[in-house]
Amino acid sequence: MIENSDFFKTVLDSLPEQIVVLDRQGEIVFCNQYWNTFAEQNGSEITDWVGLNYLDVCNTSGRNGDKMGQDVSKGIYSVLHGEEPTFYYEYPCHSPTEKRWFMLRVVMFHFQDADFLLLTHHNITERKRSEDLARSLSRTDALTQIANRRYFNTFLKTEWRRCRRSQTPFTLAMVDIDHFKLLNDTYGHQKGDDVLVEFSAVLSDFCRRPGDLCARYGGEEFALIWTDIEHTEAVKLAEELLIQIERLQIVNEHSPTKPILTTSIGLVSLHPQGMNELEILAKADELLYEAKQQGRNRLVAHKLN
Repeated sequence: MIENSDFFKTVLDSLPEQIVVLDRQGEIVFCNQYWNTFAEQNGSEITDWVGLNYLDVCNTSGRNGDKMGQDVSKGIYSVLHGEEPTFYYEYPCHSPTEKRWFMLRVVMFHFQDADFLLLTHHNITERKRSEDLARSLSRTDALTQIANRRYFNTFLKTEWRRCRRSQTPFTLAMVDIDHFKLLNDTYGHQKGDDVLVEFSAVLSDFCRRPGDLCARYGGEEFALIWTDIEHTEAVKLAEELLIQIERLQIVNEHSPTKPILTTSIGLVSLHPQGMNELEILAKADELLYEAKQQGRNRLVAHKLN
């Protein structure tokens, strides 16, 4: 076996991971070359890390309110005191040019009657990107590239509960393309798909804030969620949506409503209390049915409480 410290240091320096060793007091006793290189590339002015106290940095950061500093301090101490054999922590470390994520792994080892902590920082950016892509695909409608019904159900429940806790206004609008079957029968399903994509793009323009969502609910039916806006503003948005759809001037010559694409909307607004999200969904559906019964190409809106 090779018993040469320079050999093993060269091995550690060649690894594409940031590696650092701490003593029981948290002071750095070793760091590999990639640790120094990464720190330099990310603007650190420190050139000699040995002797600096890693735990003190984490503790100070935690006391200043940084959650990552708090979590890492707690995890390191759990290994140091023998409460856990290993500590893992995933965290973002974005640069000005790219988003990056790393995993911190902490284990203890014993050498020459002393205990040490081995910390490795492994780049998991590719894995996180793959996870984000899979998550996005699972909640996105394949044709229109807006939210699918599955994600709509999750978002509806989450935002409903948030608005109920904060007593902020909530609006749900159910949107249906008028006489879409006639359009499909007249011009073919490829044209119908193109119309759905164009229609969805218009809907997306009306959902720009974090509390907004447009989703394909099924077929030619869509749903809009607007939070933190009052009923009058929601009505104005829905009325503008009706206008924007007509301005597309998509021909639907056999439609008894108009020879162009139109839509019907059922909208309900309220400050959530005394109802659940399924009841508000049923109410918006009821209002959409009323819009269709009244001749389509219109908005039927109602404010509760």
